[in-house]
Amino acid sequence: MQGIANAHNISIETLLWANDLTISSKLKVGESLIILPTDGVLHIVKSGDSLSAIAGTYKAQLENIVAYNNLSNQNDIYIGDILIVPGGKIPPPSTSSKKTTSVANNNQMPVADNFFIYPVEGQVSQGLHYYNAIDVRNSCGTPVYAAATGVVQRAVFNGGYNNGMGNHVTILHSNGTVTYYGHLMSVFVTPGQTIYTGQNIGTVGGAPGMAGAGRSTGCHLHFQVVGAKNPLAKYPVGAYIKYK
Repeated sequence: MQGIANAHNISIETLLWANDLTISSKLKVGESLIILPTDGVLHIVKSGDSLSAIAGTYKAQLENIVAYNNLSNQNDIYIGDILIVPGGKIPPPSTSSKKTTSVANNNQMPVADNFFIYPVEGQVSQGLHYYNAIDVRNSCGTPVYAAATGVVQRAVFNGGYNNGMGNHVTILHSNGTVTYYGHLMSVFVTPGQTIYTGQNIGTVGGAPGMAGAGRSTGCHLHFQVVGAKNPLAKYPVGAYIKYK
């Protein structure tokens, strides 16, 4: 594992913390790892979190978290946000605290088969990647639907890079999961709006040179689930999925 950390210019501690591993853990062939772009900690925002408390927990600088994650201010966080805490350190375990689900295992929580519908139709162009995401290729302008009923947290339509997500929407659902829809050409919802399963929330974007494409090489939807298994993860690259 030291070799993996060295190859990505991060500390061995950063690699271990992000993947809930110890120095004695044995990796399996083909096992996927979360690789942070800098030394520090990955934190998924929970109900009741504040940025000042997060900074305190990991002994990090609040202003560095704001800057690294391109937040508008220290209050610009929502449940399910994935924050990189630069320079952060995992606190030692407390015998009095309850064990929580690790970041690495956060995407393995099962949900009912009928909780999520498929948000877009098209061909799987990239399998599971950071963070618990599947890419589905289809023509720009293809409708994108809410995978489940919930409340819109972010509806970003500013034509910017936005940490690679470009124009995007995030939705908080009743079971505490959050879904992300990235690289959108258009956005039809607003923050705080209640939306329903199958509601058209935007359209596929991501064409190179398109405003709000983010980090993308072609028209596709980046569909990400925080807090549960991604329902599209069962499909191999190249599979064609239809609206469910």
